[in-house]
Amino acid sequence: MDKHEKITKIIYSFREVNNFFYKQMWHHANEMGVTVVQLQILKLLSQEPNLSLQELTGKMNISKSTVSSTVDRLVKASYIEREQSLTDRRSIVLNLTVLGKKKEIEGNQLFQKRLKDLNDISDEDTEKLLELHQLVKEKINVNGDEQN
Repeated sequence: MDKHEKITKIIYSFREVNNFFYKQMWHHANEMGVTVVQLQILKLLSQEPNLSLQELTGKMNISKSTVSSTVDRLVKASYIEREQSLTDRRSIVLNLTVLGKKKEIEGNQLFQKRLKDLNDISDEDTEKLLELHQLVKEKINVNGDEQN
């Protein structure tokens, strides 16, 4: 396989796997009556409570307007609430409500169920896959790029 073909195949493989994950997330969110972005926000706030809108936007890597409008819809649905920060009275932070926590737990359980067949991959193959992902990241890292 020539160099161009190798690069193309690697990129296509990542794109294809990413598309499979996205489709699963879309179906998953649809079953729960929320959007993928809403589901991601619920997950993030579950892992990191008391995030400001700006912090949430930074972690989501999408526009502030998209995050802001999605947060508004989640507040209206009673899944999250805006609260005054305990450390800075001028700041507003976001947290899951009891209903939001239930929705996030339900979502996580459903997502794990949808992807349970990934557990059939051996631990050795999983480790090798993770090593290869790290190698790909190292090979395409450009000076000045932020490492994720």
